[in-house]
Amino acid sequence: MYPRSLLASAVVCALSATTFASANAQESSVVAPDTSDDTYDYIEEITVTAQMREQSVMDVPVTMDVIGSEFLERTNIMELDDLSRILPNVQIQEQAVSLPSFNIRGVTDDVSSVSATPRISVYQDGFDISKKTVSSVALYDIARVEVLKGPQPTLFGVAAANGAISIHSQLPTDTEEGKVQLGYNSEQGRELDFMYNKPVNENNSFRIAGLYREMDGIVENKACSDEAFYGKADVIDHLGNSVPCSGEDLQGVSVQALRATWKADYDQLEIIARASMEYNDQPGIAFKSGSIAPKNGDTSPYTAAEFSMGSELGIERSLYAYDLTVNYDINDTLRFHADGFYKDVEVSEGFDADGSALRIQDAYFDNDATLKGGSMRLVYNSGDRLTGFVGASIMQDDSILPYYIMVDPFVRGTFDAVKAQLEASSDIPLNQNIATDATLEQIQALRSQLVSALFNADGTPISNPDLPSTVIQGPFVFEAELDIKSYVAELSYFVTDELNVTAGMRYIDETRFTRNTFATANGPFTFEGEGDFSDTLPRFAVSYDIQNNWNVYASYARGRRSPVVDANAGGVNITDAEIVDSVDVGVKYQSANFMFTGAMFTYEYSNYQQSFTDPETLQSITVTVGDSSMSGIEGMAVYNYSDTLTLTGSLGFLDAEFANDTADGSPFEYGGNKFRLAPEVSGAFNINKLFYVDAWTLDVNWLTSFQSTVFFESSNYPGSSQDTYSLTDVSIKLNKNDSQFAYELYVNNSFDKEYLIDAGNTGGGLGIPTNVRGMPRIAGVRVYYEF
Repeated sequence: MYPRSLLASAVVCALSATTFASANAQESSVVAPDTSDDTYDYIEEITVTAQMREQSVMDVPVTMDVIGSEFLERTNIMELDDLSRILPNVQIQEQAVSLPSFNIRGVTDDVSSVSATPRISVYQDGFDISKKTVSSVALYDIARVEVLKGPQPTLFGVAAANGAISIHSQLPTDTEEGKVQLGYNSEQGRELDFMYNKPVNENNSFRIAGLYREMDGIVENKACSDEAFYGKADVIDHLGNSVPCSGEDLQGVSVQALRATWKADYDQLEIIARASMEYNDQPGIAFKSGSIAPKNGDTSPYTAAEFSMGSELGIERSLYAYDLTVNYDINDTLRFHADGFYKDVEVSEGFDADGSALRIQDAYFDNDATLKGGSMRLVYNSGDRLTGFVGASIMQDDSILPYYIMVDPFVRGTFDAVKAQLEASSDIPLNQNIATDATLEQIQALRSQLVSALFNADGTPISNPDLPSTVIQGPFVFEAELDIKSYVAELSYFVTDELNVTAGMRYIDETRFTRNTFATANGPFTFEGEGDFSDTLPRFAVSYDIQNNWNVYASYARGRRSPVVDANAGGVNITDAEIVDSVDVGVKYQSANFMFTGAMFTYEYSNYQQSFTDPETLQSITVTVGDSSMSGIEGMAVYNYSDTLTLTGSLGFLDAEFANDTADGSPFEYGGNKFRLAPEVSGAFNINKLFYVDAWTLDVNWLTSFQSTVFFESSNYPGSSQDTYSLTDVSIKLNKNDSQFAYELYVNNSFDKEYLIDAGNTGGGLGIPTNVRGMPRIAGVRVYYEF
């Protein structure tokens, strides 16, 4: 752990740094600027809507990072996890569209339960997409991404207990324009990105945008080949059918997305209607075992795997979304806002939970869900000192998730028996959810004995011809119905021309119903539970303009993660709500060519919720584990050195660990441990340089990001971590003056760094953790056409 004195020194350095940059900087052109206008190197004012009205980011008394369209396009960010490379104290783990993980300031939101509420809100165009199977959306034709740090109870509702990510798509404009982007990379990746904007008449305009991306898996799958343990034998699917074996490579990309937007704009009335779809057909996730090697292979996550699940291995998702927004200016000071949305998502995934060719545990699930809701808001703006809003919203989430588990009864039975014997004799837990003082060497020696029991002397897997090759357990069906109503009010008042005070409150009223059905040899057993909950969450902020371009602020907010209703044979268990009290103190500065934002913050958690996956039923079980604390600093800035050189970067320091004792004073098993996915240091540095060679413009972009060691389990289990590493992307874009075409060469992960994006997973609960590797070096080309 970094010494407290070092952390304190870092606070001073970060808040005075001039080389760290905001991601929404300069709207650079591909043609040489007209230097006769001396404003060419000015940073444009960043307008955001975080407080439910258009404001300069300098006027919002909230710690927030804003990533603009120019930066997104220049760095070719198309996935949410790429954002975390440039955002301080933000980690986004998007190994698949089925279960992304969001981490803001050390607190992770990756629970798989259909009945749990996320800690972090994800919004798209003003609508809540925080549900895990919905929140992994492709980034294309984006105006900006706003990332708000800390609880946002009045701004983003029930899910924003630890922050919010708000994605804003481009709206139709009154100019006819379009673009097409084509690309190909060294991993057989193909991409197509397009946009067309058309004004229909003086009041109506239309915009359509789409994205197509496909990339083969980066991890070879040796299953269903002569080199595999089981050769090309058929496999049993989750319904008990014998299906041909297939060995598609793992950890690939598949996105087909389309969004159409209609905007009608009259004197006092604005109407925005959207319809979108996203389809994914991804190869399986490379949950490769760190203990059981493929035939003639090794356990490195960076080499070939052997997953023999047939055609069920992989992820298929269909997401359809429709929304409508109406804004009506009642008079010069009052605006009425109303919106509604409907989303339908269907996800199916087959994954190898043990990460090996052996069928210790393979899994398959479907997750169908519908989300619908709406809100109304009345916004007041006096034009002078007083602004504010009142509003109400409602949301319904109906979800069903059937799980199936496929095991080889002889292999799994042997595994369970030997594991129990080894744990009893050594007093070392192999389940990674349990903290241990054992060394990694001791644990690996124990795992080696466990794995050796699964193979014969000649290296073949054990088997018993008197038992079936596969037994299907399940379905285990998890259902949830969530009905959430909330009411909110907030006022902002300028006490003087420099001093602004903001205060607000949200009242939440929710009903949470859970039904769990477990299939057994004696028939299915169903357990139900329901709870009604309410709470009131405040927000308070003060900001002071020192000068026209200096602003300091302090804010307090209370966040809440809703109680979770768990129903099983032991009865109905309702966890306490998780409460977080946060304080931010920050500074914002903007001049003609330099912008900086920085903050110090501290959080206090009570009834911190921790989720575990039952290795037998894959049920997500949530418990409260006491109190915790977290503090840190962060900064972002941009510096336009000249009309041809822009420097951007970020830096974050984080001290996030569990308290030693629970709320009742008893010792906490995770006491002193670091939070999951919470590096103590993270940051990025970006250089954008323009070169003019005759009639050509060369746009060179360099992005290096880094982070210190992270743990993938809250238990800080030995071996479940990724050491410090950095990644570097480089691109060169060429454009001829007055040409509609541009050409780009790029290399991502230029130094081919090997790193993990996850470890442990379901296999960790079994005692044989799996590892998921990050992307290798990928080189590619792109062609752009604008009209």
